[in-house]
Amino acid sequence: SSARASRPPHPCKAPSCRDRGGSGSCGSMDKDEKVPQYKTIKRLQKNYLVRCNESLKNIIPGTGVKPVSHIRRIEHEIKQKRTELGQLTEEELLVQMDHTSQKKVKNAQELSQKKQELQERIKQLEKQLLELELL
Repeated sequence: SSARASRPPHPCKAPSCRDRGGSGSCGSMDKDEKVPQYKTIKRLQKNYLVRCNESLKNIIPGTGVKPVSHIRRIEHEIKQKRTELGQLTEEELLVQMDHTSQKKVKNAQELSQKKQELQERIKQLEKQLLELELL
């Protein structure tokens, strides 16, 4: 007991921690430990409830999003970015036709920068889409 008093306090405040005199190990749930039932219920998709002590991320690999849904979301985002790119191109052409002031030149530079960023984002999304379709 004197050796226990000389050690610094353990960072785990769980009563089940072995360093504090309990039976468990630093807050992890052992098989023989009694856990309240409400803490073991996890939701799987929309209509399924599962009882388990561990996190579902440890049991089931992946993000939990269906691949088809993920593909559809990315396709939708690509479509939005392409329409946005079309609008920017249209604005850029209108600005090029009107060369009346210096402010227009700065605006044209900003538009071309935004256009370039959008094109890069579209390329990233298309690459991601291709990876998902190959899975």
